[in-house]
Amino acid sequence: MTSPLYPYINSRVLFPGVVDVVNVNGRFEEIIADNFLVKAWLKRVEYSGVSSGSKRVPLESQLDGQMMPGASGDQFYYRGYSLEYAVVPVEYDLRHPAEGGLVFNPVHFQHPWMKTGQEITLVHGEGPVLIAKVQRSDGVYGGVGIDEVLYKEIGGVQLQLTASELQN
Repeated sequence: MTSPLYPYINSRVLFPGVVDVVNVNGRFEEIIADNFLVKAWLKRVEYSGVSSGSKRVPLESQLDGQMMPGASGDQFYYRGYSLEYAVVPVEYDLRHPAEGGLVFNPVHFQHPWMKTGQEITLVHGEGPVLIAKVQRSDGVYGGVGIDEVLYKEIGGVQLQLTASELQN
């Protein structure tokens, strides 16, 4: 089943792979794992206590590329659904995404690499690469009545991140 949100995917999230430790000739070594590129539909929502909440948010053209993570301390929630993912090499760069040749799989459940509390990189819309923290990635949205029907049709797994952006 394809999610009805698929045409509206607006974010790319890069999760680090799970590092594995193996014993090679009596010595423990870490194996560098591949990363995971997740395509998601996310909505940016003001975090409680955002100091710039009453200020006019500048247009991207007024920022001159100055939107950087953590610069002002103003945090925002990014809430929505993880819809599909692909395995990408460790050197994959969200600033220059190359998706040719990637095989995307639907997200139906929380994968081990979708750990709450970890730092990840995020691109929302046409914005810059942000450092974000995973607040929640653990299952489907709940609900009763019509919500129960709608959430099953949407598919994917809930995803909530926090990230900071510079507000001039």
